[in-house]
Amino acid sequence: MAKFIKFNIVDSSTPASQKVHLLDVDNISDISYAGQTVSIVLRSPSGAFGVDSASAGISGRIVSLEVSTSKSSSVAPQITNGSAAPDQAIIKAMTANPGGVAATAQLGKDESGTPLQMYWHSWNVATNDQV
Repeated sequence: MAKFIKFNIVDSSTPASQKVHLLDVDNISDISYAGQTVSIVLRSPSGAFGVDSASAGISGRIVSLEVSTSKSSSVAPQITNGSAAPDQAIIKAMTANPGGVAATAQLGKDESGTPLQMYWHSWNVATNDQV
């Protein structure tokens, strides 16, 4: 298993955001896909309860990746049966490359009538009080 997962962000409309992001595999707690967004919940350090005194839940970091079938704009891919779902690319990268340092989460094509290549379009990291 690789130590890091690489995400190549492609957005030709904002060249400054085009870069590779690395995510430590050991910190991944959960991966889900809904709509056009893959959400990766990162493990919280022990005792990390809330970000303020009113927080009832455990705070956690969430990486949100938008998936697009266009290099220049946000276009939702068509996923019908889940076999090409973007979260599966991350799982495949996590289980590939035994003994390697990094594996790339490479997206395939969506499931539209004429399949289109999918791209990681954006990367955002946020804190959520109620993980």
